[in-house]
Amino acid sequence: MSPINEKLLKDAIGIARRSDIKQQHNASIETQSEEIRIRASREGYRIVEIFIDDANSAYHKVVTRRKAMTDLLDAALSQDLNIEAVFFYEESRVSRQFFDFTLFIHDVIKRDKPHMKFFSTCTFGEWDPYKVESIIKFATAASESVSKSRRAKDGQKNALAKKERPGSNTPFGYKLYFPNAEGTANNPNHIKGEQVLHADAAMIVLFIFYLASWGHSQKSIADLLNEAGITSPKGKEWSSGTIDYILDNDQYLGHLPWNIRVSRNTSRKKQRGEYTLIFHHHEPIINVRLWNLTHQTIELHKRNGKNNSSSFFLRGLLCCQKCNEVLIPKNETPQHSKRTYLVYRCTSCKNKLVMEDIHNVILKELSSKWYVMLANMEQNIVKLISKRKSKIEQHRNSIKEQLQMITFKEDFLVDSPEKVTQNSDWDFILSVSKTKLNRELSKANTFIEHINLLEEGQNSNKLFSLLKLNNLKEAEIRTLLLTLFKRINVDFEKGKLLYVDYKLAPFAEIDQYFETINQ
Repeated sequence: MSPINEKLLKDAIGIARRSDIKQQHNASIETQSEEIRIRASREGYRIVEIFIDDANSAYHKVVTRRKAMTDLLDAALSQDLNIEAVFFYEESRVSRQFFDFTLFIHDVIKRDKPHMKFFSTCTFGEWDPYKVESIIKFATAASESVSKSRRAKDGQKNALAKKERPGSNTPFGYKLYFPNAEGTANNPNHIKGEQVLHADAAMIVLFIFYLASWGHSQKSIADLLNEAGITSPKGKEWSSGTIDYILDNDQYLGHLPWNIRVSRNTSRKKQRGEYTLIFHHHEPIINVRLWNLTHQTIELHKRNGKNNSSSFFLRGLLCCQKCNEVLIPKNETPQHSKRTYLVYRCTSCKNKLVMEDIHNVILKELSSKWYVMLANMEQNIVKLISKRKSKIEQHRNSIKEQLQMITFKEDFLVDSPEKVTQNSDWDFILSVSKTKLNRELSKANTFIEHINLLEEGQNSNKLFSLLKLNNLKEAEIRTLLLTLFKRINVDFEKGKLLYVDYKLAPFAEIDQYFETINQ
């Protein structure tokens, strides 16, 4: 084309999409781009940019969640650019959801710039999304994606029914073993691997849970692993997010979780009780007791502040007996002072305790009464465990009855649609209620599991009896005190400490839950 003709061309932009990461090295993008440029030239346009929608599903992601589409929209609406047309390969390359490209791209651009034209390389003349031909093509693309999705889900259900891993990644700490094939690198897809322990990685998972059960934060655990030169599951440095993911993964109990994401458009995980678990699917790395202790510790620190490694390890536990106020940790070190003055202070009466002094008193007192306290805990457990379990079982039965009633109402809605008004939201309301009750049922089952462990004599007081308090880190001391005591009352007038301990330490969460459902 001559320079003169080139100047006569109007500016246009294009969009090309490759749906799967596996397609990244094929000619799909190049083919689409070449067709777009040829068609644009024939229509009297010059393509100034083609936006590449790489490895994005047009079925699972609406256009507003695909960066290339939002970039195209911004360019088309920009006042700095004189874009007069948008080109694409064909309908399935822009959307497989039937409506989103038309509503959120085409119509938005047309409202702001009515002169803007759209062209498909597979359609003669200007492209119109409201023509029957275009609607049929969108519907066909959507139907094909639905069929593929249904086949994939059916395959997953069949795998789950056989207790196989339906196309999900093997979690850190495990590996796939192929008993009927030599090696694991070149196995054909139809050969199913068995999930077995990876000895070295499993020990790291166990170590992570052990540290977390003693109150070490996810960040401090990640830092420790990085300092030791241990690489993360992806061969990189550890992060607090990776540690958190491991601590919240049911697979380490030997169960296979499935359908755990809130929706196809988000990676947010459902709450425990809302997703499916295939129990005893593989060999566990973590036993139930360590899992429960770890998550109790995490919850204790969430409620009492996440700064586990603070020097003020009595933070939130010390209370003024007279004012009924929690003592506030405060750094009262004067400027340029060579010594630090850290105190716990009552904001009402202004009385205060020097941090180092009160720490020494508490730890000395705790050490002297350690074995007596453990014996008292055992006696309290024996006295109270039956009452706690009975109440929680009653609560669980009530939840089950409510779930049965919701199921009955759902069946009624399905079988008697004439009884429901057109604008009724009852199906949504029942779905939300069912989700909430399933979460509560899962929680009740967890606490009954706690109590069963205690009844079987698997509590951790035997572990506590081996502790030497002066060997513990600050985070570990804080965890121990949060586990043992609700609070430590300070009587400034008489100079006394009044301890109020948890009834079922180290399963303190049982008391917390019992008080909640007993209100």
